[in-house]
Amino acid sequence: MRNTTLGFLSERTITVGLALLWLCIQSALYLRYGVRFMGDSEGYILYAQNIAERFHFEQSHQLKYFGYPLFMALLFKFGLGLKGVVLAQIIISGVATIALYKTTRLLAGNWLAPALSTLLFIGWYEVQMYNTFILTESLYISLFIFVFYFLARAKGNLRQSLWALLVIFYICIVRPNGFIALVAYFGYIFTTFYIHIKSPLTRGALILAFSLVPVIAVVVVDQYLLTSFGAILDPYEKGHVIFMYEDLVVPSSGPILMPPADASPLAKISYFIQHNTSYFIRMAGLRFLLFWGNVKPFYSLLHNLIIVVVLYPLYFFTVRAIATNRIATSLSVFVVLLLLQQCFITTMTSEDWNGRFLMTLIAFVFIFGAIGLSWQLEKWRKKKPEQVEV
Repeated sequence: MRNTTLGFLSERTITVGLALLWLCIQSALYLRYGVRFMGDSEGYILYAQNIAERFHFEQSHQLKYFGYPLFMALLFKFGLGLKGVVLAQIIISGVATIALYKTTRLLAGNWLAPALSTLLFIGWYEVQMYNTFILTESLYISLFIFVFYFLARAKGNLRQSLWALLVIFYICIVRPNGFIALVAYFGYIFTTFYIHIKSPLTRGALILAFSLVPVIAVVVVDQYLLTSFGAILDPYEKGHVIFMYEDLVVPSSGPILMPPADASPLAKISYFIQHNTSYFIRMAGLRFLLFWGNVKPFYSLLHNLIIVVVLYPLYFFTVRAIATNRIATSLSVFVVLLLLQQCFITTMTSEDWNGRFLMTLIAFVFIFGAIGLSWQLEKWRKKKPEQVEV
C-alpha cells in the first residue's frame, strides 16, 4: 500500500492520538450527561424489562424495534442497568470506530484517508451523542459500519459476505427502516454477479430476478412496517417538513384533499400525491434539501457554518471517489443505495429536528469523502514539479 505521509507524524502517532481523542470525548459525554432519554426511551426500557423478566414480546409499536430491547434485556439479565447499556453502546461504538479506520485504510491504500474519516466520525457530535442515549441510533450506526467492514474484507467473495448478512438481519429488527440494508445488500450481490456474467441472456435473467426485490420491499413496507404509524399523513396535511418544528411550514395554495381513512399507508401517500401534486412537490423538495444540506433554521450560525464547510466538500469528494472506479463497484452500489433509500424515506415523510436520519449513515460520507480527498491530494502531489538540484 502506498502511504500518504503527514509530515513528521507517523501512522502510529495518529492512531494513538485518535484513540485518546475518542476516549476523552466519550468520557466527557458520559460524565457530563450520564444516561440520557428522549421520546421512545421509556418504551424501549419497558419492553426490555418484559423480555428480561418474562421473555414476553408484546404486540406493540416497539415490536418493530425489538432488536434493541433484546440487546438491553441481555444486559439486564447480567445485572447491568441503564448505565451498563450506555457503557455497552460506547464500547461497541469504539469497536466500530476501529472497523471504520481499518475499512477506510483498506479501500484508500493510504493512511491519510482513515485518519481523516475517523477524526470526523469521532468529532461529529451529532453522531457521538447517541452513545449516551437509550435509543436505537448508537447501535444502529455501529452495526452499519460492521456490515461495510465485512463487505470490504470479503472483496467480492459472496461466501465471506455472509458475515455481513448476519449483521444485516439484526439491523432489520433494531429499526423498521433497517430493511434498507437488506435492499442494499441485494444490490451488492446483483452487482457482483452482473460484473462477472458475460452472457446477455443470463444477465437479463439476473435483472428480472432482482427486479422482484423492490417489489417485495414495497409490499413489506406497506403491509407491515408502516401499519403502526397511524398519523403518517399528519405532516402532509399540516405542511410540516421538520418533525417537531412548526416554524417552517409549506403553505397550501388551495384545499388539501385527504385519502380515505381505511386505505393502506402507501395507498394514502399515493392518493395524497395524486390529488395535491404541487403541494407535495414543494414539501418533498424542501425535505430533500434539508436531508442533504443538514443545516437547520434553529441551529446557531457557527453550527450551520461547520456543516457547510465540512460536509458539503465531503459530498463532492464522495462522488469523486465513486467515479474513479478504484473502489469495488459492488461496495459503491451498496453505499449509494443506502443513502438514496434513506433520502427517499425522509423526503416522503419528514426530516427530523436533529438530522438523525442522515447521521445514521454519515459514516459512509466520511469514509468515501476522506478517500476521495486523499486521492485528490495524491494526484496534486504527483503533478507538483520536482525541484532540480543545481
